[in-house]
Amino acid sequence: MMNRTISRRALMQWALGGAAVLQGISWTGLAQAAANGQLRIGMAAPPTTLDPHLKSNAPNNALATHIYDTLVINDEKSISRPGLATAWRVVDDTHWEFDLRPDVRFSDGEPLTVDDIVVSFDRANTIESTASFRTYTRNINSITSPQPGKLLIETKQPEPLLPNSLSRIRIIRAKFKDTPSDQFNNGTAAIGTGPYVLKEYVSGNRVALSANPNYWGPKPALPDVELRIVTDAGARLANLLAGDLDLVEQVPYEGVARVEKDERFHIIRGVSSRVVFFSLDTFRDVTPFITGKDGKPLDRNPLKDLRVRQALSMAIDRSAIVERLMQGNAIVASQFLPAGAPGTSAAIKPVPFDAAKAKALLAEAGYPEGFRLTIHGPNDRIVNDSKIVQAVAQMFSRIGLEVSVEVMPWSVYADKADAHEFSINLDSWGVNTGETSNPMTALVATQNPDAGMGIANSGRYSNPDLDAKLAVAKRTLDDDKREKMLSELSEIVFNDVALVPMHHEVLVVAARKDLQFTTRADQYTLAINARLSEEL
Repeated sequence: MMNRTISRRALMQWALGGAAVLQGISWTGLAQAAANGQLRIGMAAPPTTLDPHLKSNAPNNALATHIYDTLVINDEKSISRPGLATAWRVVDDTHWEFDLRPDVRFSDGEPLTVDDIVVSFDRANTIESTASFRTYTRNINSITSPQPGKLLIETKQPEPLLPNSLSRIRIIRAKFKDTPSDQFNNGTAAIGTGPYVLKEYVSGNRVALSANPNYWGPKPALPDVELRIVTDAGARLANLLAGDLDLVEQVPYEGVARVEKDERFHIIRGVSSRVVFFSLDTFRDVTPFITGKDGKPLDRNPLKDLRVRQALSMAIDRSAIVERLMQGNAIVASQFLPAGAPGTSAAIKPVPFDAAKAKALLAEAGYPEGFRLTIHGPNDRIVNDSKIVQAVAQMFSRIGLEVSVEVMPWSVYADKADAHEFSINLDSWGVNTGETSNPMTALVATQNPDAGMGIANSGRYSNPDLDAKLAVAKRTLDDDKREKMLSELSEIVFNDVALVPMHHEVLVVAARKDLQFTTRADQYTLAINARLSEEL
């Protein structure tokens, strides 16, 4: 086991230059893993629970996808595909009919029933959580089975993205309806119909999985899987080069060339739908991490002033961050999705870097000398997250602000962000619906957990006009009309600087040469998407 006192810099230096001595011996470990059908994946961020309904975030949802199924599957391009439902159709504005897949069994051998489905949706809708799944369940009025093999879902209002919403709710055994989350974590209740079965879950360390013998779909090409949580990028790369891992996500960009020069491995890239952004506390009259330069509280929260928000956005040189810090593995963001995607607006352009104008706006808002602030961020969740926070802090300092930085592990950071503890904080969102209604609902709609609105709105931005128009757009079944409405809403969001968009990530994965892997727009690293190369 690697000594825990080894620094991140030492790990990266070893990964970039010192691994050559292993060229002759690490093939043995790699070949042995392939022969045994074993797949060892280095994961960048830790899941916080195996309860599929407790907290919606990418690490949790990706892990749950291995064990549990959904009625509809969101494929690698965020397109709805058959899952436990083989087909669906619109009956009228508020009714959808689904054909259920026959002869599906849970990993314990019990058959899937309509009761399991109803209980799963009810539990996801009612479980107490700071990041719930109610965004996807709030509009469902009832789920019934008019005849064997059929499911009828009635919505309270027209729901054009219902199939996509159904892809978020994972199906559990009905008998676990009232089971506490720790029973999922210890494996007692972690019974699903997905491609894998849980063998072991060690929080923050590893997850061991094996192929589900009762799985209805294609059997996993690699039946024995270990997901190892390695939050340090240098350590992930070092473990790959040493032959201790077969595939790693979020490859550090400075290590890409090293991997490409090593005949044992290859780099796999994919376009991501994830947008990286800064949340701004526009809710509180006095925000906790902004003070005068003398350290005394200000009489008002500067972030409630549009001119201050505009100044902060203008102070960021996004092109420099993409080109230098991200080494070209990102796209400058101006809105939730790249220009041209459904729900975006051609009128919204990337905010140009303009320090002089930013200073002028601060002065106009009453802060000619600036103020003191702390920026928060995770250090193991978003690619280069701590570096992004540091870079932006330096850019803010150039417009007269006195800036401190505090980063922390995602397992700590996520709860603090959900509790609205920060003033300005780095975050990201995978837009895996293919249009902008999902991030609008989660990130900028006025927070209302019971209605599934604003579940990730850590700055608690609120705009009644936006809320009202978003409600209309979300129940508009005509795709063209809905897209036009969403485009106009995008203009409201970003002209008001409800949050500060940074960039869209490009996925960079490194793997054994004999492994092929399909990346996903939502950035979920799924073992089912790995297979051995036929030509090797």
